[in-house]
Amino acid sequence: MPSRSRPRDRVLAFAQAHPEEASYLTARELGERLGISESTVIRAVQASGFSGYPEFQRRLRQNLVGRRTTVERFTIHGDPLSRSFSRDIENLRETWTDMPKGEFWKAAHLLAGAQRVWVFGLRMSHATAVVLELGLSFLGVNARLLAPRTADVWDQFARVAPGDVVVAISFPRYTRIAVEGAALARRQGGTVVAITDGPDSPLAPHAHVLLPAAYGIDGYVESFTASISLAQALLLAVGEVRGEDGLKALEAREQIWERQSVYWNPEEEG
Repeated sequence: MPSRSRPRDRVLAFAQAHPEEASYLTARELGERLGISESTVIRAVQASGFSGYPEFQRRLRQNLVGRRTTVERFTIHGDPLSRSFSRDIENLRETWTDMPKGEFWKAAHLLAGAQRVWVFGLRMSHATAVVLELGLSFLGVNARLLAPRTADVWDQFARVAPGDVVVAISFPRYTRIAVEGAALARRQGGTVVAITDGPDSPLAPHAHVLLPAAYGIDGYVESFTASISLAQALLLAVGEVRGEDGLKALEAREQIWERQSVYWNPEEEG
């Protein structure tokens, strides 16, 4: 009598040996390759811990993007507008579906009540870090962008102290400094909130709170649409938690912006 685990083993073995092919085959096509039915393929991936075949394929594609160099990803062809927008929509939907809501609100309360908040993201993750740090400062949070320069990166991390919250942001291919910086921040007594792709991220072991965001795109740049949307959602939540204190901080900023004519006013151009 054949083992019940055999179809699962065959599906996973094929995916491991031919990840790129498996990431684009339908469940029916994969079943035909393996000599099993479409429903057996779907049951096999569900038995492996995936919610369904679409999640199985998404994970394969994410792993592929994480391993490829930018040069390798540059050779992927197709309509750029369609590829970019459709994948961003998928990333947003996946991030919303998979977000642990309790952890999200835990992060919001940590950010709202921290002695100091350090926000850190290198390379293209830096864009998400800038959005989050700037928005927190508008709400009166003592937030600082930890932006390493040539020689003083570890000096900056050394300033993290108990009572501080460090938001570490990194996605495949993860930067070494982001991983080691999160580890050092935790050793220094800081509370680490990681915005990354999921529990398999090397940031995960150092995080007190992990907020997953999908990042995959079929091209040489990763998508940070979901991580920036997550940062914006955190800012809204922190604003709710801070209440009147957040409102007063915003009002004070608005007065400064108006006094200094920070924003263009057509009525002043006449």
